[in-house]
Amino acid sequence: MKTRTLISSLLIVGGTAIAGQALAQDQSPIRAASDVGYPPFATVGNDGSYQGYDIDIAKAISKQIGRKIDVIDQPWSTTYAGLNSGKFDMVLSAAMITKNRADGMLFAEAYGDATYQFVQRASDATIESPDDLKGKTIAVNKGNLFDRWLTERQDQYGWKINRYDKNSDAIQSVASGQTDAALVYSASAGDAANRSPLLAVSDYVIDNGEVYGYSFRKDDEALRDEVDAAIECLKHDGTLAKLYTKWTGLEPKADGAVNTIYPGYGQPGFPGYDDTEHDLDCQ
Repeated sequence: MKTRTLISSLLIVGGTAIAGQALAQDQSPIRAASDVGYPPFATVGNDGSYQGYDIDIAKAISKQIGRKIDVIDQPWSTTYAGLNSGKFDMVLSAAMITKNRADGMLFAEAYGDATYQFVQRASDATIESPDDLKGKTIAVNKGNLFDRWLTERQDQYGWKINRYDKNSDAIQSVASGQTDAALVYSASAGDAANRSPLLAVSDYVIDNGEVYGYSFRKDDEALRDEVDAAIECLKHDGTLAKLYTKWTGLEPKADGAVNTIYPGYGQPGFPGYDDTEHDLDCQ
């Protein structure tokens, strides 16, 4: 992906009053890196502005904390190098929270569940289990976790795997009839079905209990905690669930990360988690 020079500034503050919590904190703009071009999380609209699930969340966070968020397009491969060098203050992308990653950076509490599903043609019988795909051809983004999942089970189910450089190309191959299904994140599957009446989302869901969240430099607990508290407010008033459904056409898991307010700051069970109790202070 080419790096764009466009920076999208987001600031929404109701009226002229900002909560005491926000006044007590740093008011400088937050520089947020995002891999723009990965629907439904962040894309470029027809008018050239950024749009998507993460972009709308950034607007809502900005409203909560009273700070401008500058969203900067950054290729995923160089995002964390830029974060650690101080080029950005946070990564506004759905990064799966793992121990290895949490050893090197801080995470706010999870805002989504890293479940994945198959995109299929709407005219085909609904995929309810891997057995429904025995001997079929499945598309996947080359080298990602979905590729590994399919490869590990290829002998068992006898499916053929067609690998594509882009997630969008894998999904398009289903619509064009080149493949029978594509394995992607549930959010991406829902977005694809929203965009095209030719496509649908499988009933079969792969859920390993993994979650994704926004990340920060290891030494920037103040910003992590500020954004974490804002995300809790978006969960509390239902904003996060509404945005998820808006951009995916799917309902979030009732007991999943979209609806769960975790205690403390960060994601429980991972390095960098702070179990300090705090009350909600929402706009």
